[in-house]
Amino acid sequence: MIDFEEVTVKLQSGVDVRVHAWQASNDAIPLVIVAPDSSPSDWDEFISFLAPSNSPLLVNVASAQELLMLIQEIGEPVQLLSQGSVATDIVSKTAAAALGAVTSMIICDGIISPEQIEDLQSISTLLLVGRQSELLSHEEAVLMHDALSNSTLIESENTRYFPAKNNADAAAAAINWFNSSASSDETEFGDSEPIDPKA
Repeated sequence: MIDFEEVTVKLQSGVDVRVHAWQASNDAIPLVIVAPDSSPSDWDEFISFLAPSNSPLLVNVASAQELLMLIQEIGEPVQLLSQGSVATDIVSKTAAAALGAVTSMIICDGIISPEQIEDLQSISTLLLVGRQSELLSHEEAVLMHDALSNSTLIESENTRYFPAKNNADAAAAAINWFNSSASSDETEFGDSEPIDPKA
């Protein structure tokens, strides 16, 4: 188990938000994880495989407004990761409202609504889908990937609906690759083909 610190952040609205923060270097980019009904233990192994350039924060927010206020408290651009449909709704609304505050998004087994897709075209987005997911079909994932002009689709094996928990090393490998390719603007995979980080 990796050490993390639990803190409570009081937002400008007066709402208290619980944040679990794992240790990271001072120059690491905040990776804000929105995953209702999950606990730090669900993310611990996954975080152990992440590149040190990430500073993971599991946040307990109930709305896009709370997430926006939390990003303001963080005080620097963040990468957002959502797990599931509820989290994806919160993350996509936040990213659409605060384009400069969000460097990129990672959507894990969630669907971005058609109404929000147009507002998210400029944000680099990783769609991380489990091939055996019961929440998001291959067809739905491909349609969302096709609709988002700046997206990458990775479908991984043995992750079901929760990639970071069910196959932590594959999920982290996908995110590490996504982050390194985004920073170098080089892609070794075709933009239109789903990829498997274990292949």
